[in-house]
Amino acid sequence: MAYLGFSVSTLKGPTGTPLGKILMFQDLTEMKMMEDHVKRVNDLAAIGGQAAGIAHEIKNPLASMIGSVQLLKDEMKPTPVPKKLIQIVLREGDRLNTLINDFLLFARPSSGEVVPINLKEAINETIRLFGKSDVCRDRIRVVMNLSSSLWTEMDSQHLSQILWNLFLNAAESISDEGTIEVGVIPDGEGRVNIEIKENGCGMSKDILKNIFNPFFTTKLHGTGLGLSIILRILESYDGRLVVQSEEGVGSKFTVNLIRIVPADTHTE
Repeated sequence: MAYLGFSVSTLKGPTGTPLGKILMFQDLTEMKMMEDHVKRVNDLAAIGGQAAGIAHEIKNPLASMIGSVQLLKDEMKPTPVPKKLIQIVLREGDRLNTLINDFLLFARPSSGEVVPINLKEAINETIRLFGKSDVCRDRIRVVMNLSSSLWTEMDSQHLSQILWNLFLNAAESISDEGTIEVGVIPDGEGRVNIEIKENGCGMSKDILKNIFNPFFTTKLHGTGLGLSIILRILESYDGRLVVQSEEGVGSKFTVNLIRIVPADTHTE
């Protein structure tokens, strides 16, 4: 969607006689995108600050509960019914613990080691691992358009987490077989874009407006924190995430990062 601003003023001659009207148009799309980005970041930061304390208060007693049930399991020789109930408690406890860890990551992303990263190498490595996953293997074709001369700087584990989450979202939006296209292109003014495009189900305008809200999800099994965590991580590196989607056609996620040229490399 494009945003257009305009202003109207009167054109007057030397004597002050009106001669006509002057219409000036300005493309406000980039300004609107920046405004939305800043609002999202501020909202997530406010939620994250309040959430961290709550998550810690839940995590500590949860760890005690899981540990106690595990000891009970080891000490007892339960009959089939109690044994099944103990397994359910442990399984759901682990699931809740994973949710709390994700929530803590969203609330306060860990600080990482900022290093120069060759985007082609980093993306290739993540795609290689992702191609072996159950969600991708034998049904998703990945098409790459990567330049080896484009670099950024951030923690490598953070970049891997961002890419993995976006690849996972892309693959899960494809119900049968499909294609994920990955590209890296310069964006001018010292920045670079990682574009991840898929031909899945796409999203409606209502869903698109809410995808960055914590705990919003359209999946049967999901926490709804994946994109929120990505935004929180990108915030640490002056990064942005832009989403374009059309229902029934597919979606494109664009990660915008600072571009660098390492001192010990040469641009190809």
